[in-house]
Amino acid sequence: MRKVMALLLACLLLGGCEARHAAPVQAESSEDISPVSSQWWEEVPEEEPSSSELEPSSVPEPPAPEESPLELEEWALILANYDHDIRDYEPELEEVQNGYRMDVRVAETARQMIADAAEQGVSLLVCSAYRPYSSQERNFNNSVNTYLSMGYSQDQAVAATARLIAYPGRSEHQTGLAADIVTPAYQGLDDGYAETAAAKWLLENAADYGFILRYPADKTEITQIDFEPWHYRYVGIDAAQEIMGNGLCLEEFLEQQGMLE
Repeated sequence: MRKVMALLLACLLLGGCEARHAAPVQAESSEDISPVSSQWWEEVPEEEPSSSELEPSSVPEPPAPEESPLELEEWALILANYDHDIRDYEPELEEVQNGYRMDVRVAETARQMIADAAEQGVSLLVCSAYRPYSSQERNFNNSVNTYLSMGYSQDQAVAATARLIAYPGRSEHQTGLAADIVTPAYQGLDDGYAETAAAKWLLENAADYGFILRYPADKTEITQIDFEPWHYRYVGIDAAQEIMGNGLCLEEFLEQQGMLE
């Protein structure tokens, strides 16, 4: 009897399991499936990158800074040369060194330049500065007479002198802004001076004080004065740095600035 009851119970349990496994699974209605979730398995085409994404972004360069205009001291740019006469020009003067005088507006600067050079072991010696018309006339005529005594014609003597000494009324020295500067160990006014420590110091530093080498070796066709490594002229700091920094002479600079008449 017990065996019959056990067999019946086992059949009931087995039938229940089969019923559970055979019961159909109710699918969710189409309303419960969103369009997105129903297509999640579809392949989504890759978007082509735009040309702006392929090319590196071009950032505009900042505009170049505008150069500050030069601060020019017009009084310091007076021109005295072969065709600019300053016969009646008379500056107010002040001593710079050893009785030599310059325009009062540059005398202190010249003294400071000499003092700064001395602190750096370079001795600068002024051997000429302001010369009035009368002194320039005397120097010019003396030179002409020297050439005449050597057999030069009058025209030849004047032309030879003009390469070394400006015509009276057309001399830089009459401006009071120019000085001939040598050194105690070498006082000769010749090309050899250019090799001295004094000449080299001036060439490198004079522009910081507003002075320029007035008659460079490569500008003689413009200045019509032979190379004078001892002759320095005040033009103001901005003008001096522009002239010396760009290998100009005063005539070229004034022309660039529209100041050459």
